[in-house]
Amino acid sequence: MRYNILRDPLINNIFISYKDKDIKRVIEVQFRFMDTKQAYFSAPREKVIAKPKRKTSAVVKVYSIDGVYQTDVIINDSQYSLDEVLFEVSLPKLWKFDNLRSSARNRISLEANLRYNDGFEINTMTYDLALGGIAFYSKKKFSEIYQKLSAILTLKFPMDMWLQNPDGKLIVEAIFVRIRKEDVDEKHFGEYLYCYKFINLPKDDEDLLRGFLIERID
Repeated sequence: MRYNILRDPLINNIFISYKDKDIKRVIEVQFRFMDTKQAYFSAPREKVIAKPKRKTSAVVKVYSIDGVYQTDVIINDSQYSLDEVLFEVSLPKLWKFDNLRSSARNRISLEANLRYNDGFEINTMTYDLALGGIAFYSKKKFSEIYQKLSAILTLKFPMDMWLQNPDGKLIVEAIFVRIRKEDVDEKHFGEYLYCYKFINLPKDDEDLLRGFLIERID
């Protein structure tokens, strides 16, 4: 299956915009699932001022930690429930998101350590790495208190990067973004996917990380 940005674990927000009688409507939505023909999004009912007609032209814009993606779509249909509206959106064009970001990302595994002020540590391997942050899987669900605190993140680079970075490490402050329990990927089924974003990544470290990511893009 081709990679779709909608499956990116580092997504912050998704918006659907369309016109209703020459008035532009912009609605923040949640990605639900996709089949072979359509993708499905939902929004709280009170947020949808005007439900779009069938076959309405629209734009889906996805904001992730490391950038923004956008594509034109057709809203094939929309359905009301008691508390939300479900949007059925054409799938083919959803594979063709324009990359509006200026950074790089890769699904790469690096040793990572998150250390909190109270001494609590998380030792793991990254699942996803970007200029904006990391994602990793854990079989454990950590206390919600650590979702409100920042931590010191240490990433250990492979040996071939030590010429550019003699320390062999990148150390930066990071903060929790979201958690998701995996119910699709068999390899990580039932595990928790944690996403963290960098805070004030120094320019030299950003350039180093960008070069590292670009060199390892498939």
